[in-house]
Amino acid sequence: MRVFGVGVVEGDAGLWEEGEAARERVLEFYHRRAWAADGWLRWLPGMPVPERFSDRAAALAWLDAERAGLVAAVQWARQERYADTAVWLSQCLAEFLDWRRFFDDKITVCGVAREAAHRAGNQAGEAGAWNSLGIALRETGRTVEAIDAHTRSRDLHHAAGDSHREAFAWGDLGVALREAGRAEEAIDAHTRSRDLHQTLRNRHGEAIAWNNLGSSLGDTGRAEEAIEAFEKALERYREFEDWYGTGQTCSNLALAHQYAARPSDAHTCYLQSADAFTRANAPTEAAKARTQAEAITP
Repeated sequence: MRVFGVGVVEGDAGLWEEGEAARERVLEFYHRRAWAADGWLRWLPGMPVPERFSDRAAALAWLDAERAGLVAAVQWARQERYADTAVWLSQCLAEFLDWRRFFDDKITVCGVAREAAHRAGNQAGEAGAWNSLGIALRETGRTVEAIDAHTRSRDLHHAAGDSHREAFAWGDLGVALREAGRAEEAIDAHTRSRDLHQTLRNRHGEAIAWNNLGSSLGDTGRAEEAIEAFEKALERYREFEDWYGTGQTCSNLALAHQYAARPSDAHTCYLQSADAFTRANAPTEAAKARTQAEAITP
């Protein structure tokens, strides 16, 4: 029946255009809704409340229910008529696919979007797709490919003069370099990310960069510098009431204190991490931090 239907439509220009226009409306609808849902996934206290969904749970439920259709719609980017909207839709799905760990879907979506953006000369779209692709490749153990993807993204944002996205691309590149065992290069990447965020006065982005920088400094045995970096990250995370980021950084700081032979400080930091994760509604992470605190004799 599907083959028959397609054959009928192909033989009638009016029906064909009607079908293409309908696909365009579906894609635009998906883009509007996915943009709003993505806003909820990225929302932090103090930021304007996103529209269309009542809360984060409602946004996530919609994304879960529509995932197959959303992923399929992005692949319409192979057709020029739908390319721009499909590329932006792919960026709206990046956080969700990371959150649910659907990395195979993300690699598919970002690959299609990258190719379409390149054909259209859309540097911003191509850079965003490369960076999202790099994250998915890193999460699936393809670190060398991830480094290449993040490097391409960084270069494209720099060429386009988009310092905001360039700062995040430097940070993601640093994470991939650290995972590849290239700690000194990672330190340089995170330092560049931090400096750009500082220039842009993006305090939350700066918190992320300080935390990542601390981890890379710790890898090279520079414990005191790592502790200072983590403390700067904590100050900024707490400004935004980003309790999950606070919990992660407290755990990293605890580990740095352990390496510096300060068990009492490490014990305190793990308890602070557990408290922050509890406030972030992350009970698994909170329980792990409490267990780590109990394992230390102050």
